[in-house]
Amino acid sequence: MKESFLQDMTTLAESQATRDLIDVLTPYVVFEDVPPRTQLYFSIDGVNMCYILQSGLVKIGRRTDDFVISSLPTPNIMGITNMIPDASGLFLETLSVAKIATLRSERAHEIIADNNAWKLLVGHITKITTNLFKNNVIMTAPTSYDVLKFQLLALMREPDNLRQSTSAAKYILERTRLSRSTVMKMLAQLKQGGYIEMEDGVLKAVHRLPDKY
Repeated sequence: MKESFLQDMTTLAESQATRDLIDVLTPYVVFEDVPPRTQLYFSIDGVNMCYILQSGLVKIGRRTDDFVISSLPTPNIMGITNMIPDASGLFLETLSVAKIATLRSERAHEIIADNNAWKLLVGHITKITTNLFKNNVIMTAPTSYDVLKFQLLALMREPDNLRQSTSAAKYILERTRLSRSTVMKMLAQLKQGGYIEMEDGVLKAVHRLPDKY
């Protein structure tokens, strides 16, 4: 796969509509500092929940197998569409102290209606759809090496404090179905070939990756 395509697929779409929608909702909510390793669920006692992420490091995971779906850029909004079924087992987890406001999804829709902000919601949903498509491309890459390349580039785009505290192997294994032996072998050979730089398992740099393994 061409480097430009890999870079594009690992760059999450951002949207001014999301930021503007957060501005609409902010006067109606209270932001709190949520400690690291806190899990937030999209349904609580049958009530759909919406989370407004103002700052911090947050990931979306799956309870059934601890699979990491994606890291989430902030500011962001999750759960506002009522499109995430409780049976999916998806949840948000803070990786650092995060400033987050919580409200019922139904209440978020009432605020949007009162402020005639439906166009902003459409723009936000378009961003989510784009990122879901990119994530699907990454997960269905044709070879194990392509999957690993996607994850290496994604890791390099993570905030420095996350990248420095997470080994490259752990990051990749949490987000793929690749075996540990496959990941370790490919990382070792890429490092030996000078294509990546790692120190104590932490990814320091990615140079131009070979097209094929």
